[in-house]
Amino acid sequence: MFLFYAAILVASVLLFLCFKRAGVVTPFSRTMLVATLFSTLATVCLADNYIQSLIPGLQDGISISNSLAYYLIGEDNWSHATYQAAFEYAVLVSILCLISYIAASILEARK
Repeated sequence: MFLFYAAILVASVLLFLCFKRAGVVTPFSRTMLVATLFSTLATVCLADNYIQSLIPGLQDGISISNSLAYYLIGEDNWSHATYQAAFEYAVLVSILCLISYIAASILEARK
């Protein structure tokens, strides 16, 4: 899961540099918007996976419901607690990205 968010961070820095070089008026807020969208997508996938793991009888044992959740969680330590922790972490990262986007939008609008 850490690798996914590290990849988003690296991609965000590269996107910011591309926006800045291209002369985009509000490069940081647009970069944070893209990061927020990807983080929200990961949160939705992890929420789906966590909710489906709570429904008894839906799966034969515990499983992962979508490929993005499988990529984020991996193959080790599948449990309800692992799914819940991954979902809570994703929610926290999404909220931080959203706050950063709002702050960047406000600060760039003042210029």
